Amino acid sequence: MSWAMQRGATVCLGEGGVVVGQLAYSRSGVRENSSFVYSQQWLQSIERFSISPDLALTETYQYHKAASANDSVFHFAIADTAPDGWGCRVIARDHAKRRNAHKPQGAEQPFAPLTSWDYLVGVDDFSRVGALRLRDETGNYLRTIESGDRATPPLLELGSLLGASHAVEQGRETEADLRYLRGRGTSLGGLRPKCSVLDDDGQLAIGKFPSVKDQRSVTKGEVLALRLAVVAGIDAAQARIGRYPGAPIPGSAELQLGRKRG
Repeated sequence: MSWAMQRGATVCLGEGGVVVGQLAYSRSGVRENSSFVYSQQWLQSIERFSISPDLALTETYQYHKAASANDSVFHFAIADTAPDGWGCRVIARDHAKRRNAHKPQGAEQPFAPLTSWDYLVGVDDFSRVGALRLRDETGNYLRTIESGDRATPPLLELGSLLGASHAVEQGRETEADLRYLRGRGTSLGGLRPKCSVLDDDGQLAIGKFPSVKDQRSVTKGEVLALRLAVVAGIDAAQARIGRYPGAPIPGSAELQLGRKRG
């Protein structure tokens, strides 16, 4: 049985939440597409610019659909804010766990399948990649937690994040693990376990964890590569190795400092 849905959000820019346009998503059966239109205020602003190479500064709606199964249904810059690999894995596991928990015995599953829109809005607003933000019709940024606090955890929680991430990798995660990672470990690309965290000075950072499948210290190798890049004159992020007692497997958690949204 085919089903249809439509969703939309206001696309904003930066910490001030400057409105740049409207994003719409629709799905009918297996067919998905999206559209974007710039706001008049943005088009008339002296600071206007095209937010994506495939979004010209025009008043008309600009439509997009995935060119292949490996492409996104959203325009380039918007697609870049969606989770990749690891983040999608966490969101999908969380959805499956909650779906099974709320399924009445002998009844059809009440949760609809996940869509590209669900993955896009399943990311924490504060740590979403890039400066683009999504706001719903009530004025809330997607995704923020119910209390209004930031979902990005402080550095001191890195050990707990490591434990929950390894549980997901091994397929033994609990509802508590997924609830903890929801919004925390979903904003970054790549396949390896990672999470956005706040460093001791409040700066947004990336905690990159060793995988249960590692045969060598990948985290140390990545920190070494970043430091060699600096020596070579490349403007690379700061990085260091952090060790956390009680970690599920021997190893270390890499902390790679990032930059706050401007």
